[in-house]
Amino acid sequence: MKTRLFFVCLAGLLLAVSCGKNAVTIKGHVTDAKDELLELFVNTTPQKLIDTVRLDSLGTFSFKYDFKKNPFPVFFTLSISDKPLASLLLEPGEKVTVETGLKNPAAYQVSGSEGSQLLKELNDKMLKTAISVDSTVRILNKTGDASENSEQSQKTRRDLAAIFTRHKRDLIKFVIKNSKSYAAYTAMYQTLPSGIGVFGKEDDALYFKLLADSLEKKYPRSPYVLQLRDDYNRLINSNAVRNLINSAEETAIPDVKLPDATGTQVSLLSLKGKVVLLNFWSSKDKVTALNNNELLPVYEKYKSEGFEIYQVSLDEDRESWLQTINMQKLPWINVCDFTGTGTYPLKLYNITKLPANYLISRSCEIIGRDLFGEKLEEKIKENI
Repeated sequence: MKTRLFFVCLAGLLLAVSCGKNAVTIKGHVTDAKDELLELFVNTTPQKLIDTVRLDSLGTFSFKYDFKKNPFPVFFTLSISDKPLASLLLEPGEKVTVETGLKNPAAYQVSGSEGSQLLKELNDKMLKTAISVDSTVRILNKTGDASENSEQSQKTRRDLAAIFTRHKRDLIKFVIKNSKSYAAYTAMYQTLPSGIGVFGKEDDALYFKLLADSLEKKYPRSPYVLQLRDDYNRLINSNAVRNLINSAEETAIPDVKLPDATGTQVSLLSLKGKVVLLNFWSSKDKVTALNNNELLPVYEKYKSEGFEIYQVSLDEDRESWLQTINMQKLPWINVCDFTGTGTYPLKLYNITKLPANYLISRSCEIIGRDLFGEKLEEKIKENI
């Protein structure tokens, strides 16, 4: 009986230790909030209420959250009646203390959690910037001259631009210094009081990639890493698209410039003077791979008369792409940037499904879309 009791106690102890490693405790006080209902939210979309506590005369509270099998840090908010009192970024095993107040929540203090302290630092930076912006705008309003061309208005805009620049520089330093923390992710998506995002220009792509690379080492398969990479690809693709459209000049089509199998950048517009089939495919897509078999005899028949194929691949695996090209003995121009469906020519040419192609004239005008088999060959013969 004693032996059995020993093992039961031991099992209970191990369970308690295991729960302790996967759980976080949040304790503290809220001043000026007697009898108020304190709420703990997980910052999902939308926010999810996970616990509440009725505050006593001292404003004492205590919460516990079990991370279970979640390997990533979690964002939380403490609030009363939709009024945020503290922002938290917690990891399993942390024992967190929060001191806040209903009258002045911005002055909250947090200890026992490095991520939460970094969030507090970010909130303080934004509060300081918001106060500076408000003060600057108030000066303009006092002058009674809101004309866009007035000297005071122009000075205010310069002052606001300087405030924004300082704030962004501070955030860049924060992101670089804390690139292994989810807090840096929050910095990348911080918005100004006007609702404008601090980061989001093409020049900011570097910081999205830097943070994604850093967080991925610590948190593989993190959904936040995926978001950062999506926004990085969006920024560089929009920049590439804009540059290519601007460089198109007198041609009727925007350019595509991607590396071929040797790594050499090949431009679609470099083929001006030929009839070109701009073709989209993937080595993993059986339909488009089989379509190559139909294109081979057409290419051999008309290549000497000025026909060329510029084939854009949606592959992500370079080896698989090269293996298929060699196996099928594809003789035409094949290019790929290995970003899959994120490759910018898809958006540039409004490709939503495969197979897809455009037939382009010698003067770089689109003369056909999604032509296959006999229809494709007939159109080539008409324009060759």
